[in-house]
Amino acid sequence: MMQKLTIVALIWALPLLVSQVGSDINVGATAQAAQAPEKKKTRKVPAMREKTYKKLAEAQIMIDPESAPREEGEPPPEPTGTPQDAIRMLMKLRESKGLNSYEMAQIWNTMAFAYYTLEDIPNTIKSYENILKQGTITEALEQSSLRALFQLHYAEGNYRKSIEFIDRFQALQANPDPQVTFIKATAYYQLEDFRAALRHAIEVEDLANAQQKEMKEQWWYLQVVLYNENKDTDNVIRVLETLILHFPKKQYWMHLAGMYSEKNWDDKSLSAYYAAYIQGFLQRETEVIMLAQRLLGAGVPYESSQIIERGIKAGEIEENEKNITLLATAYTLAQETNQAIDAWRDATKYAEDGELHYRLAQALAAEDRHKEAIDAYANAQKKGKLKDAADVAFWKGISQMQVERWDAATKSFRDAARLDKKREKQARQYIRYIAGEKRRQEELRKMLEETVGE
Repeated sequence: MMQKLTIVALIWALPLLVSQVGSDINVGATAQAAQAPEKKKTRKVPAMREKTYKKLAEAQIMIDPESAPREEGEPPPEPTGTPQDAIRMLMKLRESKGLNSYEMAQIWNTMAFAYYTLEDIPNTIKSYENILKQGTITEALEQSSLRALFQLHYAEGNYRKSIEFIDRFQALQANPDPQVTFIKATAYYQLEDFRAALRHAIEVEDLANAQQKEMKEQWWYLQVVLYNENKDTDNVIRVLETLILHFPKKQYWMHLAGMYSEKNWDDKSLSAYYAAYIQGFLQRETEVIMLAQRLLGAGVPYESSQIIERGIKAGEIEENEKNITLLATAYTLAQETNQAIDAWRDATKYAEDGELHYRLAQALAAEDRHKEAIDAYANAQKKGKLKDAADVAFWKGISQMQVERWDAATKSFRDAARLDKKREKQARQYIRYIAGEKRRQEELRKMLEETVGE
């Protein structure tokens, strides 16, 4: 509320102060037009008489003592009444004989200030509209009244009226304000006239460029919203890419990643998502895990593993079966076998079935750590609920062969054949191989014993 009062106080005070520049209360028969690059004809307005000004100044103090003109450091004057008292006094002042158009306009201007202070918006609007009905008034007062009216109507949801007063306001400006044009664009947006809104949103950029003003963040983003409403994906992407250069925020990176996906530009989408991560915008577990999964799917497993590892250490990712399994999978695909083994081993702590033990066993076997692998296969079988028990038995047999546990390996291959008929032929081949190897080793042992005996 205080911010609104300050704005309205400035709106009220400006034209009154303009009429006094360089002189005392009685001076002000002619006020300069609003500053513009091109010289414009001045408006000749009637002078404000001292007695009228004094009444207005008294009313202003009643409404808001802080807004009364005074020297720097001087305390605000004591009010002689309330805003309601000011309104009653101003209504009485309106009935005075001999008031000129400028005096009457300033009375309505002060009443607008009072009504706004009381949060009586309908009467505030009516007062500003009455200013414009007077005869000749200063251009500054006309512009401030029009500005107040388009802002008030906008705030009240009267968007067409707001646009009407914006058009009248801009007609007085040699160089239209991009911010006012932005408000007009948003008014059309509220009316769901997206084409008109977009036209004015683009005009905002044109005006800013012509006047060498920096584009504001909301000016860019309005274009994004409106191009999206107009189903213009290419321009949504173009403006987002520009917006991110100046305002690299999470919402814009995420939006851009989504738009790239819509165009099936998966690499660009992933890059945008990763850029958001690098800048520290992705902190929720779901976001970080999703990025890790996308990197994994895109064939970048090592970076995926590092993101998960960092997330766990930073406490952003929970250390649970699902996340540790993802980490182990990433390390496995990245061929970082030792880290994969450590991760699989950690994952087995949370395992409710034998699958993770099986994955650990495979990782150990890949590093020729077959004795450890055999134990992991055994734990997998003990936990049970395996997706393919025959596979577990078969590969356990392979590891047992590597350490020459022939009888145990034979049993494992027989179990594999029993569990899955498709494994029967391959299992028999290994069983025959084991039998032959055992005979060969037995013959070699006998030969060595005979040689030693001689």
